[in-house]
Amino acid sequence: MKTGTLVGGTYRIQGVLGVGGMGVVASALDERLQRRVAIKFVKSSMMSLPQMGDLFAEEARAMARLSHRNVLAVYAYGEHGETPYFAMEYVDGRTAEQWLASHPRGTLPSVDDVVKIVEQACTGVDAIHATGTMHRDLKPSNLLIDKTFRVAVGDFGLARAPEPGGEPGPLVGTAAYMAPEAAFGEETPREQARDIYALGCIAYELLCGRPPFVGVTDMNVLTQHVLQAPVPLSERRPGLPTVYDDVILKALAKDVDERFLSAGTFRDALLAAHRGTADPTRILVADDDPDWRQILVAALVARFPRSVIDQVGDGAAALEAFCDNPYSVVLVDLEMPEMDGTKLTGLLRAIDSAHRTPIIVLTAAGGPSEWKRLSAIGADAFLVKPVDAEDVELVIRRTLRARRASGGASIPPPPAAP
Repeated sequence: MKTGTLVGGTYRIQGVLGVGGMGVVASALDERLQRRVAIKFVKSSMMSLPQMGDLFAEEARAMARLSHRNVLAVYAYGEHGETPYFAMEYVDGRTAEQWLASHPRGTLPSVDDVVKIVEQACTGVDAIHATGTMHRDLKPSNLLIDKTFRVAVGDFGLARAPEPGGEPGPLVGTAAYMAPEAAFGEETPREQARDIYALGCIAYELLCGRPPFVGVTDMNVLTQHVLQAPVPLSERRPGLPTVYDDVILKALAKDVDERFLSAGTFRDALLAAHRGTADPTRILVADDDPDWRQILVAALVARFPRSVIDQVGDGAAALEAFCDNPYSVVLVDLEMPEMDGTKLTGLLRAIDSAHRTPIIVLTAAGGPSEWKRLSAIGADAFLVKPVDAEDVELVIRRTLRARRASGGASIPPPPAAP
């Protein structure tokens, strides 16, 4: 490892880049191709462990199975004396962990930059999974960011292909990013869900400045992964639209079947949320006319098939439903007995969790005076029945984008439909 040492007849050591759990990484010059590379060696203290050489070789093979701009490339594998090594792409930049730490104390990265990092990490992990390999130790220090803001996934020290029907595996990974099932050493038919959970932890940390769970000991952190629900991101980062909560908390679901099916679908959902094109997660319809309510719900189901759509027959029930489970969008009838749409709108706007929720009022009769009164108390749109289903979809998407862009602040009301 001394500077100037020649490795493999072509790699001239230039210095040490870092030390990990299993290996030491050095920078070197490939004298044949005149390019800078990184070389990973097994740590001498690890060489006595059984099968360490096999594990190290498997790491090199896992990285070499694909060529992808978001995955660190491997160039060669060999031995220097009796020490295994592999040469890989050198990234002139820093890790996502270092990038986060570089921000001034008390400030958080821009959401745009975080989405760029997580998007590329998901793309790289999706490519890794396509080869049948699971990473199993994703964390910010394993994401390398170059000077063009390209992200490459590295450090496959715990990567392996799943073995269906095998015995429960050893406890491997990093506690802050370890899925609940991984904390138990359990194998599941969807082992890629462990990597998706870790990506959710990474996204959470980059957006909020800390992982979803922290503790004094690894066991304390693992217990939280298993037993505690993460605090929504919007509560840790005031002003962050709740649409990010919906996406990232899905990646952090305790049940593997409730997480995204792939790293790619997580990426797509995150991008849709960021661009304001994501479908609402939950829609609440409050109308005392059951026939009209059924017609409206059927139209919403057809246009937002992945959304949960609930319906109630009066304002009091709507208020109770929202307090139990905040909604992405609320559609209310203006004229309901006991608690009408005007009163319901005012009460909803008094709830902190409803600040970013579009409220759309529908009525069989109304005009400019009603809209002026409703917009003053926080309604986002006013539609006169009968309404076209396409108009309802357009207004929902428009008001969602406006609320997300404003971070929940007051927004200029859109014009009432004729």
